[in-house]
Amino acid sequence: MKTNVKVISLFLLLSQVLFSGDVFSQWNFSLSTNQEFNSNPFRSVTSGSDFISTYELGIEKEFNGFNILYYGSYNTFRTAVDIDYYWHQGGIYSRTENRIIGTYFEQRINKEANNYFDYQNYAAYAKNTFSFLSLKWNTGINLNYMNYSNLSDFNNWIVSANIRSSKSFQTKTTLIGAFTFNYKGFKDFSSYTDSLNEGNTTQNNSGNVNVSQIEFNGRVAQSIFDNTGLALNFNAKKIISGSGFGASLFESTYGDMELYDDPISQEGFSVGAMLTQVFSNDIVFKLRYFYFYKSYPSQGIYHSETEYDKNISRLDNQSQLSSTLTKTFLIGSSSESAIHLSLNIFLINNNSNSYYYNYKNDLFSISLNYQF
Repeated sequence: MKTNVKVISLFLLLSQVLFSGDVFSQWNFSLSTNQEFNSNPFRSVTSGSDFISTYELGIEKEFNGFNILYYGSYNTFRTAVDIDYYWHQGGIYSRTENRIIGTYFEQRINKEANNYFDYQNYAAYAKNTFSFLSLKWNTGINLNYMNYSNLSDFNNWIVSANIRSSKSFQTKTTLIGAFTFNYKGFKDFSSYTDSLNEGNTTQNNSGNVNVSQIEFNGRVAQSIFDNTGLALNFNAKKIISGSGFGASLFESTYGDMELYDDPISQEGFSVGAMLTQVFSNDIVFKLRYFYFYKSYPSQGIYHSETEYDKNISRLDNQSQLSSTLTKTFLIGSSSESAIHLSLNIFLINNNSNSYYYNYKNDLFSISLNYQF
């Protein structure tokens, strides 16, 4: 831990020396680190804890009419050292007062022991903001192609379209409603077989895995006192065609949840609340609780480690409790240069009718972010 502190301190000092001149006035930089204790980082039914260190670099350059950006993060594990990995993203976007259009590429690079989670992701998006009937509206469309280097059956493309509306009142109340349509197709899918079943019984075929889903979101935010706010959230998902494709044989990996808990190949609902308290000296405290009910039509259940039943769909009930305490330190007279220090707690309790998805996950971390 002492070594990590020395590295971070040296990193911040060098960044001030190297990037404080006017030559970088058109650039935005960020340096971050997150030091985390996680009781069950892979969300396994048999948990094993680990200490995880994440180091991030962000660079953004402003041009006339468009911006380019690059973000990268390196994740290291104290115990599971053979699954350290690097993730990075590069993109370009153009922004006007009411519209933003952009594209990006991201990649995850794992060590050999974990390289079945290697992927390349290509995406493009457009967002628009306007006012109509005294409401503020946001619309967007996203196109996404995911390519897994060593798991071609999971290669997929997604089209997602959404519309969001919000209305604020003099009572310091804000109402937000959103609707999203998702379509996910599996590009190279042929068949899915369960290797734990006798005879490698096929569970899905290319005719039913492509999935359409609709999603509703509602939010009510209320200012209680000058520095206190409460928000209530509701979300509902419904699959309207196909079943999706859940990788139920794969254990979760840290930092990538699509293969383990694909948000489009599930339906159900969630309810939650968030309390925000702003203190003096730029200190912000947030407390959140969410309950999720999830159904997975593409997955059967495991009655035990080896007994699989394809005729019963997996159902999960999940509770999440989290809190964040953040302190901001402004550097100089510019609000664009600041250090953000955060203390984070994140607790998950997942109960499932499928053996492998009964787990608990407790996370405690400290984050340091320097923007300049």
